[in-house]
Amino acid sequence: MPSIKRIYLLSEAEIADVYARPDFNQCEKELYFTLDTRELNILNRYSNIRTRVYFILQLGYFKAKQRFFNFNFEDVLTDVEYILSKHSDDSKTILSGQISRNYADQQKKDILELLGYQDWLPKYSLQTEARICELLRYYPKIHSAVRQLLSYFENQNLIAPTYRKLQDMFTAAFSSEEKRLDAIISLIPRRKKKQLADLIARDDGISQLNIIRADQKNFQYTAVRHEVDKAQKISDLYEFAKDFIPKLKLSKNAIRYYADVAEQYPTSRLRRLSKSQQLLHAICFIYHRYQQIMDNLIISFIYHIRSITSDGKIYAETELAKHNANTVADFPQLAQFLKWFPNRDKQLTHEELDKEAYKILPENQFPVLAKFFGGSTFDTKAAKWEFYATASRLFSLYLRPVLLAVPFVFYKENNEVMKLIDTLKAHYSKGKTPSTFSLPEDIKNIIPKNMLQYLKRKPTDEQIDEIGDVDILLVPVGGKYTLTADEAIHLIKKVEPSIVIPMHYGRPDLAIEGLAPLDEFLKKIGAEQSEPLEKLVIKKEDFEADAAMRVVVLK
Repeated sequence: MPSIKRIYLLSEAEIADVYARPDFNQCEKELYFTLDTRELNILNRYSNIRTRVYFILQLGYFKAKQRFFNFNFEDVLTDVEYILSKHSDDSKTILSGQISRNYADQQKKDILELLGYQDWLPKYSLQTEARICELLRYYPKIHSAVRQLLSYFENQNLIAPTYRKLQDMFTAAFSSEEKRLDAIISLIPRRKKKQLADLIARDDGISQLNIIRADQKNFQYTAVRHEVDKAQKISDLYEFAKDFIPKLKLSKNAIRYYADVAEQYPTSRLRRLSKSQQLLHAICFIYHRYQQIMDNLIISFIYHIRSITSDGKIYAETELAKHNANTVADFPQLAQFLKWFPNRDKQLTHEELDKEAYKILPENQFPVLAKFFGGSTFDTKAAKWEFYATASRLFSLYLRPVLLAVPFVFYKENNEVMKLIDTLKAHYSKGKTPSTFSLPEDIKNIIPKNMLQYLKRKPTDEQIDEIGDVDILLVPVGGKYTLTADEAIHLIKKVEPSIVIPMHYGRPDLAIEGLAPLDEFLKKIGAEQSEPLEKLVIKKEDFEADAAMRVVVLK
């Protein structure tokens, strides 16, 4: 807060708006110089034309500005002419000078009594200063506090003091409020004072305050990660501020004002404030900025949830179209198979029979057609959840950090939603992966039954829990006696390794027949074909949270 001899409260135009005598247009003259019965009764107490005109002038000006003015008739000639034309038989009368002080004082008393107002008296100063101190806790911005005080005078039917008196009272009130806040700020523990002061202190050309107040640019990983880092950096200070700020007895508007000053002022300007003022602005900034960061993270969370669910819907629709197209496309092959089977060579061995049959109709199409003719429809929800499994990396990059950083609350106490959130946070805060997560029975019971089928693990998934965190996964992909490419990809999505090394696939130099080639796996997992490596060199950055999963082919 400024500590100057007399505070600048209003601009010249605003001072004139409050304290200058009104300059009426024709409509305003008719409005303010028209008298009702009560006003006419008081007017009739004055018989002299000068006192009567002066009373009408002073009454009209008071109704417009709630103030009395000192003027000569010559100063308000057009108003005098209007009043004479409306309230006097002799409109040609020429008036000059003023009326006597005694008459002027009597007219002020009559007007105050008539309109129920009180004149300003010195005894109101202390009461008004206390009112200003209270206003400053709600409106620390001077202009707003002045306007609120003027409204208070109007509501109390009290004539506002002179501008200089107003300045003096605001100066005293500002000094009193500053001392009050300084005394409370001095109670901040030394360690917290240092943390707050370090925000404003220069550090290699840039202050921590500049870093924290930088806005989130977009919803990409780096921007979200920076926002999470900022939240974690100031979370301890925020928890302190949340408990301490109520002691300041400031309104939300005042806290926002002090926070905005810290937000907008250059740190060099903040450093010129007193130490107490620096701490006041810093703690309000932390309190407000942390909530802004939480809002940003929640908006980012919602954005990515909507993006993933929208992509899941598109994926399911695409898979449905593929399913329908593939099913219909296999009808001619099915017809060929049905014609062939009754007339097959009865001397064929089991392996030869399979080989001939699968030449006509591929093995993987048998269950598809069986489901179709059995009346089973395409499970769109299952397709969506299949996509969500492929989006596990997006969950890890964009959703999990927000889940851990935001202190979620629910409007109902002891709600099951919070139990689930707390369970997830407890799991991931220990650095564990989704593969090691199991739903507790009490939480499992609150999940709709029609959703459980998409969350249940397969029997083979139980082995994943025993494996734990996996950095490098060597996985067979060729089928036959081990995993097919699709089964391998399903396992990879569950385990979420940093590096995948495919093995046991079809090669020209391998005698095992029926193994699928490596290209089939690489295409399905979306990895580019590259020259096999003689050896794998592992680096620390390969296992960082934001590092993309790599598929490495070894010779």
